[in-house]
Amino acid sequence: MGTIDTIDLSPISETLFIPLVARATETARENPIFLDEKSAEILRTLHLEDKITDGGSISTLGILSRTKIIDDEVKRILSQNANATIINLGAGLDTRISRVDNGLLKWYDLDLPDVIRFRSRFFSENERFQFIPQSVLNTTWTDQIHPYENSKIVIIAEGLLMYFMEQDVLQLLTHLATQYPGAHMFFDVVHSYFIHKKISSTFLWGIDQAKEMERLHPSVELIQYWSAGNLLKDRQPMILRLLNILPATKNRSQILHIRFKQ
Repeated sequence: MGTIDTIDLSPISETLFIPLVARATETARENPIFLDEKSAEILRTLHLEDKITDGGSISTLGILSRTKIIDDEVKRILSQNANATIINLGAGLDTRISRVDNGLLKWYDLDLPDVIRFRSRFFSENERFQFIPQSVLNTTWTDQIHPYENSKIVIIAEGLLMYFMEQDVLQLLTHLATQYPGAHMFFDVVHSYFIHKKISSTFLWGIDQAKEMERLHPSVELIQYWSAGNLLKDRQPMILRLLNILPATKNRSQILHIRFKQ
């Protein structure tokens, strides 16, 4: 595969390079917490000299943590529901399908048309793996989801919801709860302290405590959550470990597992 230009991506879509580089770099470590050869393969083809590819050490730790946790949770669900349907919202250059595919699941990648065009350079559709070039907030995309009969629905929104206003998050949750009662959803959130504070990107929505999700929408049941301050502690600088006594630091990002009530 030759080198590939990235000029056809909008500036907001270019944030997809940050997690790609984080996963590829982790794979090259001596003792990585996961292996992602697909990200390393993609990275070798790209011209990224003029792109932002590093969101900082705190962002990188968050990306690695959420990748590992969501990988493990999806694999756990697939071990009990081999023909699950996975809906990957804001897919970017996510490579999870290459790490968890069991040959039976059905997988949908959804993102903006320019991202899906770019993504299609590295992934090919087939009867189990399909692209949806549409905004997450244009909820007609659910018309293109065709799960197997009695298939468990798993929705992933990794590195996505913090870029939406709260009313947009609520609208999306309402639609998902209506369309997929009983579905499981995995996503990450930032602490409200970081709203409108430009870090690598500007965040528009956040929560202080994971339990707030149940107050945000009556159909949401919180199953489990993981706080960034408790994850990959051995890689956190000492000052950050000390600051983890503060809720805003410990919960600077959280990975949530929710279920939509039936």
